[in-house]
Amino acid sequence: MNKLKYLWTLIIYILMLSIAGCSHVESYLDVAKDKGISRKYLDVLDRWTRKGTLYSQFETKFQITATWKSEAFNRAYIEEYARIYYLTDEERKRMDDVQSGFARDFTEFFFYAAMSQKEANDFDNRNSSWSIFLIDEKGNRIKPLEVRKIEKIAAVMEEFFPYVNKYYGSCYSLKFPLATGIGNTSADTPRQMKLVIAGVMGAMELTWP
Repeated sequence: MNKLKYLWTLIIYILMLSIAGCSHVESYLDVAKDKGISRKYLDVLDRWTRKGTLYSQFETKFQITATWKSEAFNRAYIEEYARIYYLTDEERKRMDDVQSGFARDFTEFFFYAAMSQKEANDFDNRNSSWSIFLIDEKGNRIKPLEVRKIEKIAAVMEEFFPYVNKYYGSCYSLKFPLATGIGNTSADTPRQMKLVIAGVMGAMELTWP
């Protein structure tokens, strides 16, 4: 009899824990709905991002996605980062100062490339099989100052740039000298420019705005 009473007590206790656990999970999920990347940021990201895909018959030869890190984009990025990580005003200002410095000195892109031939994904190589440059609205051809491969693709990068898939492609930071033909990057509606990617596998132009 005592064993049966003990068994029923144990069953009731387990059920109570299960109910409490479910309640806790539901509460956590409700909180989680308010977390993550906001629609507002994603809309800005979409505005400053261009994507192109080159096909050969039914095969994807390569896919390029680039985000122009304009001042308007950087403002949205910092605002979103500060929101998610609860940055203090001082931390946010420090981050803003760094980003503003880059925007003043360079025309910068976050660049993602996925290739059917992985060895061809060598944009940072001195003897790369690719040529990459900007063309401003006056037709000036502008070579990059830096093409740097981002070796470690952190989770935060995949969240802020959802088009990134580290298992299929590589990320790069592209920096070009500022050009008067491109206009002020602080403008919400910049002048036209093209990012050109050309090689033996094909060529692509990504155009802003």
